[in-house]
Amino acid sequence: MDNATGKKAIKWWPHYVLTLSVVFTAVLALIVVLAYMFPVPFEAPAVIPMPDDGENVPGPEWLFLMLWQPFWTFTGSLRKFLFLMPVTPIVIGIALFLLPFAHKISFGKIPGLKGVMDKASSMRSGIVKSFLYGIPAIFFGLIVAGYAVRSGHQAKILGCDACHNPAMGFKQAIPPVNVFKYYSVERASQIGSAKYTAGKSDGVTEQGETITNTSVRTDEGGYKDANWQMRHMYEPTFTW
Repeated sequence: MDNATGKKAIKWWPHYVLTLSVVFTAVLALIVVLAYMFPVPFEAPAVIPMPDDGENVPGPEWLFLMLWQPFWTFTGSLRKFLFLMPVTPIVIGIALFLLPFAHKISFGKIPGLKGVMDKASSMRSGIVKSFLYGIPAIFFGLIVAGYAVRSGHQAKILGCDACHNPAMGFKQAIPPVNVFKYYSVERASQIGSAKYTAGKSDGVTEQGETITNTSVRTDEGGYKDANWQMRHMYEPTFTW
């Protein structure tokens, strides 16, 4: 009991421990349910999935694709903006470092927030007060979650075993004998010399020349470069 306010003091044990245990149990239950509803295929090559399986199926790859989205977006003339990839994490890290000092900002002076802040400070501790104070974090979390869904839902994350299985031999599922030589010599040569020109066209002319469909991505990156890897994740049956 707090003698100054007459309220019961909240301690780490058992109050916070029990509260966090309930939250952790709920999150763990959600993970178990999702794992049961959307299992990852593991029976290849006995049971091989289709290459396009996995679209709109939640998976941790969505977070990976969110971080690597610039390789999908900044292609061709926009490639100059790829420098944002290393810059953005640095800016976010600085923002997180400065976050503990955010309490020194007078949010009450910001138009529209004074009433909310005054109401929240005058309320008794509870779910509603915690929610009001947590609105900025909830807003930021919804933005991150929305971006992860938008950038990852179309990826075919469960169809990899269609081609990448031991039955397909080396480089598909079985690593090359000399991995370092493969990536430093052969793969580097592919990236440096080849271009992404296969497929999508509007047919040929009377002279036999290919009519390229300019409404789709063509010749925007090297073969087996980072942008190719992103296309392969989104369009595995075309980009291979």
